[in-house]
Amino acid sequence: MVDQIEYLYSVTDQFHSGTETNTLTVKIFLSGEKHTPLIIDFLTVDDYLMGQLLNSGIFLMNTITNSIERVNINEPKYIQKFILKGREKGWNGGNRMEKQNGLDYLAELGYEIDSLKPK
Repeated sequence: MVDQIEYLYSVTDQFHSGTETNTLTVKIFLSGEKHTPLIIDFLTVDDYLMGQLLNSGIFLMNTITNSIERVNINEPKYIQKFILKGREKGWNGGNRMEKQNGLDYLAELGYEIDSLKPK
């Protein structure tokens, strides 16, 4: 729930062999609007032991709060932040938007993302 509006979401990831990268995809749907999700892709390095770092949790510096936070995209507080960012960019739940760059979203939220970027 964000502003008394119900949303549903899914989080999936896909390993890209040969590049040692992984794409975590967040799809957020306004309840009842299954054809117009906000789709956010996070193309990151893939950790040999941990896999998709944003799916298992990674410590990132947040320059807005001046603190180190454990970021796990599965936590609802991040989904809420992405819904609000998507709204800022024009998504209302009933309209189509091109896929969004998740690392850009994290950077806009104040996170230092260099450790996540593929080489």
